[in-house]
Amino acid sequence: MIEKGFYWSNNTGNTNAISSLGITVGAGGRPGQVIGRAGGHQRGGLRGGKYPRNKSPEKLPGRRRRAMDTDRYLMGGHTRLAYVVGATWIQAMCASQSLASKFEELTVQNEHQIRSFDKQEIIETLKKRADSGGMVVIDQDIYLVDPIGARYADIVFPASGWGEHDFTRANGERRLRLYSKFYDAPGEAKPDWWIMAQLGKKMGFDGFDWENSNDVLEEASRFSRGSRKDFYMLHVAAKKEGITLHEKFGQYGTDGIQGPVLMNEDGTLEGTVRLHDTTRTLPATGPAAANVFNKKLTHFNTQTGKNNIQKAPWSLFSDYWEWMKPREGELWASSGRINERWQSGYDDDRRPYIVQRWPENWVELHPEDAKARGIESGDYVMLYSDRIPVQVDTIVGIEGDDFSFTKLMENGHIELTKAAITAVAIVTPALKKGVMYMDFLHTSQPANALTGRVVDWISGNYNYKMGVGMVKKIGVSPYKNDFRSMSFARRDIV
Repeated sequence: MIEKGFYWSNNTGNTNAISSLGITVGAGGRPGQVIGRAGGHQRGGLRGGKYPRNKSPEKLPGRRRRAMDTDRYLMGGHTRLAYVVGATWIQAMCASQSLASKFEELTVQNEHQIRSFDKQEIIETLKKRADSGGMVVIDQDIYLVDPIGARYADIVFPASGWGEHDFTRANGERRLRLYSKFYDAPGEAKPDWWIMAQLGKKMGFDGFDWENSNDVLEEASRFSRGSRKDFYMLHVAAKKEGITLHEKFGQYGTDGIQGPVLMNEDGTLEGTVRLHDTTRTLPATGPAAANVFNKKLTHFNTQTGKNNIQKAPWSLFSDYWEWMKPREGELWASSGRINERWQSGYDDDRRPYIVQRWPENWVELHPEDAKARGIESGDYVMLYSDRIPVQVDTIVGIEGDDFSFTKLMENGHIELTKAAITAVAIVTPALKKGVMYMDFLHTSQPANALTGRVVDWISGNYNYKMGVGMVKKIGVSPYKNDFRSMSFARRDIV
């Protein structure tokens, strides 16, 4: 079991290394022997239309193209329409303050601003902004998130949230469940599927004539076939019984059923407890009716059906680490979640007892690091850096090392930016000397302002957990001597 921050750093290397370790000790494919991450996300979702990878502006050495990096494409000034759904895009991303500056430039600083309630005039203004090199922003969310919705959005679609409509989702073990509506959505808020359906129809596309979320799910079931969350046979069973797919899911209560779901000869449904299960025996006659048997039910998706041990060469990451490591006076800057606040606190910010517990971002410091800087628990500190690396454009790789950090620097693809955030100090021996640790997404003072925007050159994922910065005391917070808010007691329990 790993904490997922492990792979949000040296993404390819760490992921390959922990997988290889798991394979070596026999984890995977058998009861009680698995590799998993300690994440809290629900993993429900089906892939949409296939991404046109051949049109991506970024090409790796050889013939392969990599999925477009939306942050870097925006930083290059190429994005004309940003459609943001349920995301704290800016503060969540690496080098977040430089990303915010680019948003500012492309939206509110553009000369073409809406100054009328006339619909046609609004449309013409937004078209002029896009044509002039600016950006139009649509934000779809349950709350008006700042700044993506409250400051930069030209069009806001209020969305309904959990409990305000019927929907299904799956968790990390592929457990599919129905989540029933129990409350009406406020005002004009609508489910995401309904908003997107209206957009699709307005744009002239067919296939968006859903009447409810069950219609969406029943159509989606066909596209789940052969996937890790295949639930098509649930739809087949529902049709035989003359009920909706939502009603069929409802029969499984809160336990749900694990995908892929297969139908036995007698019509009963069977979930999949684990994938790659070498102890599982499938019917010798093969899949009946609409069942789909694929290799991952009993083996791994390799030529031999066995696990592959992936290389994890340090050389893929070493030059970036060597450049980033703290210099005189600097500390490593990392971040993560805290139990009381979920994600960006988008909902928790409306709960007074949680705001009282964590009213501001905080930073944990080792006692020796704090003492050397004259910092005590409860002090206000500034965390700052003038060497945050930002990859500023998309590139076409020719040589094998074109995406290494060293070559990106040599070829002028890295820009060094500055950032500064404030936090309340918490002095604790719970972390290593030379490291400071913060709430990863306290939106007013986001920790990712100090992390570099340089992607893993194999996976294309960002390194959210590794930044550097100086820390300096700037005052005393009101929480230092007031016990009504923010505790500085040790949080480690082992």
